[in-house]
Amino acid sequence: MLLRKTAIAGAGTMTLLLFFAAAALSGQRTVEHPLPESKTDCSRCHPDGGTGPGLRKKLSELCIDCHRDRTAPAEHKVDIVPTMDVHGLPLTDGRITCVTCHDPHRNPFGSLLRRKHTDLCLSCHPF
Repeated sequence: MLLRKTAIAGAGTMTLLLFFAAAALSGQRTVEHPLPESKTDCSRCHPDGGTGPGLRKKLSELCIDCHRDRTAPAEHKVDIVPTMDVHGLPLTDGRITCVTCHDPHRNPFGSLLRRKHTDLCLSCHPF
């Protein structure tokens, strides 16, 4: 019986080690940054406290409500149809929006970015 428990524990440890090794080799983070406090209240964006479908406003309007400083000419344009391939990033109705680059529900790379900063920009803007 003791041998069986040891084998099961060893298999679990090996699985966990393989998971972390695979994540490290693929360049993915295994620990996310915490969500900002403003993102822990689903009702700020979603009706019914986040249990109902949809959003309170048009997607970009929701973001700009809190991030008014992000509308300067030097900021990335949103609500536009991309003129280049957008590799593996979500579009909203075929348009670039804030959530093309930022994931409002996860924070794997800080600043709610979907990828590492340099990798994110290079997804669409290869230099």
